[in-house]
Amino acid sequence: MTTTLPLAVTAERTVSELAGLADLAAALRSHATRPGLLITLAPDLDRNAEASVSLCDGTARIDVGPALLTSDPQALYGVLAHEIAHHALNHGDGIVRRYRARVAQAALLGGLALSLPSLAVLALALLVIGVHLADARRSRLEEYDADAHGVRLLEATGLPGRQIMAAALADLPAESTGYRLAGWVFGQHPTARARRRTLAAGRPARRLRWALIWQRTTTPAAACYGLAVTRPDITRPVPAPEVHP
Repeated sequence: MTTTLPLAVTAERTVSELAGLADLAAALRSHATRPGLLITLAPDLDRNAEASVSLCDGTARIDVGPALLTSDPQALYGVLAHEIAHHALNHGDGIVRRYRARVAQAALLGGLALSLPSLAVLALALLVIGVHLADARRSRLEEYDADAHGVRLLEATGLPGRQIMAAALADLPAESTGYRLAGWVFGQHPTARARRRTLAAGRPARRLRWALIWQRTTTPAAACYGLAVTRPDITRPVPAPEVHP
């Protein structure tokens, strides 16, 4: 794992908090079964972070905004776990998904350039809108999945995953009123309120479980999440206490 630190960070903070961040990133990467991870500073991201994969060598990369480094440590850890969860679940790696929107847009432009009939152009325009809405919906679902799997990864390292992820979601900047009312339908991220509500409610993990199977990513064995806890045998009679005179 490679970590690139900002020059503005003091030596004391680098040795203490950022050293612990590097250790946590290495532990999360190990539980996420990723062979490598590159963490870099992206000044344009401010308080956000972004997960991406290099097209050349397939390196998993996380770009972190500088404002996150001065935020609440729990919020920073939650964002890091969320982005690593994206890599663990292989979100956005599909070639078809990556280019189908561009192909649909190119088809629409080609139809306009060739002066196709109005119905054909309308059909291509509806195709572009449909592809965008489908991709946006899948991206929003992936955000919920990354929140849930980020909790698992944090708990696998021995940290209170749900508490840390809740702190990260509480630190998210507020969206505009238009986005909260209807704009989220076209956006790739659900509203912060929806993510906090879903995390607090304990969302069902059916879709996440299928994602872990088909994408060959194993659930961290060190975390129980109530699944590895054996229920007591309530049918077994409880012996009466011995009474001594």
